[in-house]
Amino acid sequence: MMDALRYEYVRLRTIRSTYWLIGIALALQVVFAVLIAWSLDRSTSFAGGDETFQVLATIGGSTGAPLLMAYVVGLLGVFSTGHEYRHGMIRATLTAIPNRTHVFWAKVISTAVIAAVTAVLCVLIGLLCIAVYGLDMPRSGAFVETSAGIVLYTALFALSGLAYAAIVRNQTAAVALLMLVPSLLEFIVQSIVVIIKTNSADPRGSGGITAILKYLPYDAGSQMYVQSSVDDFVQRALGAEPFGALGGGIVMGVFVAALIALAYTLFVRRDA
Repeated sequence: MMDALRYEYVRLRTIRSTYWLIGIALALQVVFAVLIAWSLDRSTSFAGGDETFQVLATIGGSTGAPLLMAYVVGLLGVFSTGHEYRHGMIRATLTAIPNRTHVFWAKVISTAVIAAVTAVLCVLIGLLCIAVYGLDMPRSGAFVETSAGIVLYTALFALSGLAYAAIVRNQTAAVALLMLVPSLLEFIVQSIVVIIKTNSADPRGSGGITAILKYLPYDAGSQMYVQSSVDDFVQRALGAEPFGALGGGIVMGVFVAALIALAYTLFVRRDA
């Protein structure tokens, strides 16, 4: 296993995409966090404290917008496997390390670690902006809870990208899945449920088809850092109470674990 981890470390250290993806994630975080902090410094209506930190650490993701860092870092997960198939390097990798189990889990571990470390740096950038602009610091409990949610969501998001690439063995298709499943597919499902529910005999009644909305994996996982969003409002209006941070994290964790299990099974059984 250590040989596979060392191989993955060298691979990540020597390809340019590792650096420019992490660099883009951090640069976007700096630019948007500075702009948001600058505007909040002049706002008289914002609550400050916990809410300020949540908005800055997620650069607006806590209000229901996409968590930008997750989408950028998620590409690292796709590339960790997609590059190997795109350039035919998977054969060289499996020749150097014939144990496919070690190769696969080394990629899972390295992707999760890089995604988590990048997310931590993004959170620290948000905290630094609070200090620089003299805004109110968050309470320790809110800081730990929000930070943990951001790090977990980003790591799970990146691992789903790795799983998509290992399943379809096509980098472009995996990128499309990673971008479209959370943003477009879940939106389409939500829209269909809303249309069916609002045209039913009991549009505000609980249960029924609206229960599906709680189990959309990426939307459920976002409960780990989202404080309020349009999606939550829509679900409650239709009689469905969204999961909390723990429940939403479990839903996303189970979904990503299922993807990883399928990817691992196919990686071990299929020809390179």
